Amino acid sequence: YPEFETGDSTNILGNEDKLKELAINLICNELGGDNPDLLSDDFQFLFPVVGPLTKQQFVEAFSQFKVRDAFPTSSANFYNFRVDPLEPNRIWFMSRGAYEHLGTLNLGPSKFPATNKRVCLPPQCFSMSFDAQGKCYKLTGGYNVDRSAGDSDGLGGMFGIVHALGLMKLPFAEGRPWKRSLMWEAFSLRVPQIADDWKRLSSGESAQDSHGEEKPLLKSK
Repeated sequence: YPEFETGDSTNILGNEDKLKELAINLICNELGGDNPDLLSDDFQFLFPVVGPLTKQQFVEAFSQFKVRDAFPTSSANFYNFRVDPLEPNRIWFMSRGAYEHLGTLNLGPSKFPATNKRVCLPPQCFSMSFDAQGKCYKLTGGYNVDRSAGDSDGLGGMFGIVHALGLMKLPFAEGRPWKRSLMWEAFSLRVPQIADDWKRLSSGESAQDSHGEEKPLLKSK
C-alpha cells in the first residue's frame, strides 16, 4: 500500500472509524460516480469479471447505466465494515442489495424500461483502499459469497441484477450463472467412486454393480 508520512493529520492506517467514514461517504456518492474528486487519479475498479477500469472509464460507465434512475428505491444494505489486517488502509464490507426496477436501465446500447420487479442479490464482498489524502485508489466488489441466496442464481453486481430481472441473456459465460463443466462433473462424481473401488480392491473386498450385486474387481485369468 502507499507510504504514509509519520504524523500526517490524514493518517488513516488501521483507523476503522476513519476508514468507515471515508467508505460511507464514497457509497453515498454512488461509489464516486457522482463525485469523481473522491477517487485518486490512479483509481482502479476491479470486479470479478469487469475491470480493471481506470477512473475515467469507471465514471463514464457508471454515468451511462443511470442506476439511480432505474432503481430509485434501491438499497445496497452495506454492513460489517472491517479493516484489513495486512493492508491497514483498506476496509472490507458486505452488501445484501435489494432493487426495484422502476425506471429505464441503460446497458450499453440496450435500454430496458421499468418492469416493476423487485429482486434481491446474494451477499457480496467489497473493499476500498485509500491513500494518504483519503482518496480511494482501488475499489473491489461483486464477489458473491453464497450462490444459493438471492434471486440471481449466484451472479453478483450488474450481471446479477440483469439476470434476476430476466432482461436479457448475456452472450458470454461470465455473465451467466455458474454451471459445472463436464470435466469437473466427471472428476467430482467419478473420482470418489474410483477411490472407493481402489480401497475395496486393496482390502480384498468386492464392489457392487448397479443392481447391488457383488462383482469381482479383478477378473481371474
